[in-house]
Amino acid sequence: MEVKDINKIAVIGAGVIGNSWTANFIWKEYPVNLWLFTAEEENIAKQEIQEHLEGLAINGVFGKEKIPEMMKLINYTSSLETAVKDAQLIQESIIENLEIKQKLLADIDKFANPDAIFASSTSYLLISDIAKFSQYSKRCIGAHPYNPPHLIPLVEITIPEDDKGSIETAELAAEFYKTINKVPVILKKDVPGFIANQIQTAVSTICGELLANGVCTAEDIDKAMSFGPGLRWATMGPYLIYQLGGGKGGIKGLTLHIRGESEDLMSRKELETYANFIQGEVDKEMANRPPEFGNDNESLRKF
Repeated sequence: MEVKDINKIAVIGAGVIGNSWTANFIWKEYPVNLWLFTAEEENIAKQEIQEHLEGLAINGVFGKEKIPEMMKLINYTSSLETAVKDAQLIQESIIENLEIKQKLLADIDKFANPDAIFASSTSYLLISDIAKFSQYSKRCIGAHPYNPPHLIPLVEITIPEDDKGSIETAELAAEFYKTINKVPVILKKDVPGFIANQIQTAVSTICGELLANGVCTAEDIDKAMSFGPGLRWATMGPYLIYQLGGGKGGIKGLTLHIRGESEDLMSRKELETYANFIQGEVDKEMANRPPEFGNDNESLRKF
């Protein structure tokens, strides 16, 4: 299957994430089969999706007059077979419970085309566990959106391990998400918390320590983040910021300076190896950036 073959999407679950995903997909003109746990959920789902689209229209993303046509792209159903049988992408967004997700996937395996991508929106469960008993585990990926999916571009893609997964499926899904203006990242390992939540947890832990130790108030922490590193991280992320912070020496120079002056037990040789590794990774990142976004130190600084 290729990206062009994806012409219908099944969203499984009409909760916060499922309704947001549905708004995103119909905004991009994809028909959606929205699976409801009970038929009574339909009115709530319609209202939430409508509100998501109205919010986009108010902010000038598209004209409000387009919303009725978008809403017509949704087929509401409480039949799982109806939801998945003609879909090429199945975006699962149900409750975070491993056994329930495994049972759901077993049922989907009965009804869906074996080539259809199964993408779980799980925020912390491992796709290796969710797909453990699936007949078609190689079509399964984790596709964790940052909430709300219709507004935030990030999608973290994970692959079942131990030869049960497929990098080809992950790459195909990533290419699809790009067509709807998402920013996918494919993890090399299936780990709890993925990337962003692990970073967010680390930051949250330090914030909690600062607050508990009476260093500052919650308001101070929010101001410090919002008007300090938060502004920079939103445009570049920590490694590109460190690349700029190192001047001509880049992130390697900054690492050698900071770590070299610390009481780190790392030997000079180990530090050089570590600094070279980080610099190489950042060099590859910059090479992948468009020139207008900065792909060397000078253009990055101007950006």
